[in-house]
Amino acid sequence: MPELPEVQTVVSTLQKVKNYTIKDFSYSWKKVIYNLPPSKALNILKNKTINKISRKGKYIILHLDNTYLICHLRMTGYLYSSNTIPENSKHVRCYFTLSDNKYLIYEDIRKFGGFYIYKNINNLFSRIGVDPFEKKFTEKWLSEGLKSRKRIIKNLLLDQSYICGLGNIYIDEILWHSKIKPTRLSHMIPKYKIKLLHQYTLSILTDSIKHHGTTIINFKFDNMKTGDYKNNLVVYSRDGQPCIDCKSNIIKRKIAGRSTHFCKKCQN
Repeated sequence: MPELPEVQTVVSTLQKVKNYTIKDFSYSWKKVIYNLPPSKALNILKNKTINKISRKGKYIILHLDNTYLICHLRMTGYLYSSNTIPENSKHVRCYFTLSDNKYLIYEDIRKFGGFYIYKNINNLFSRIGVDPFEKKFTEKWLSEGLKSRKRIIKNLLLDQSYICGLGNIYIDEILWHSKIKPTRLSHMIPKYKIKLLHQYTLSILTDSIKHHGTTIINFKFDNMKTGDYKNNLVVYSRDGQPCIDCKSNIIKRKIAGRSTHFCKKCQN
């Protein structure tokens, strides 16, 4: 699933459709809009201008005139702008015709992702946690949150109602750099490691954004481009290979129902 750096990469590339107006909406999948029938979408969206494109966690937010068009890519979603509609693409689930003959196209192989249309987004985002790039995400806030919860740290960091935007790839990387075992209980993590956890959360996400995110299999953006942060990964998807610090083998284990990569010797 695309995580924060991948979603930010998409948001950055979509800035080219800012100030364009939605003229038409076409769809081939009836569930592409989560919260209303797509047949009603055009009446709401037609002639509305895309005034701003932003992000909260893994959600892409298109700020229209008094309306919000929100996209979640889930596992294999691909949102991009183009001058043409791809021919013979069976994975195009919908597209928005914009002014000046531009298109905003949504493809999805597995059909897990889609859109919301809201007049007010407060209810949706009240259920979502703090984004690591929000001012609220401080070392003090993180420390208080970890100490007040007695949860396995991998599980807690996956919880989008606590911190939004993180997923398997970056949690594994952040925990390795912070030298924290993924099964460690949050309230038992010492202060100096919480400091590292905060620092590496921001630095790793920032670095990945500079590399346009990580493409393992499916992630692509802006007409088939891929992210290259995969070359910087030190634990994720490296099970059986030597740890770059201690040379013992990286372990892969199911934690919270998710494949988790870590070094048993370096992380505790």
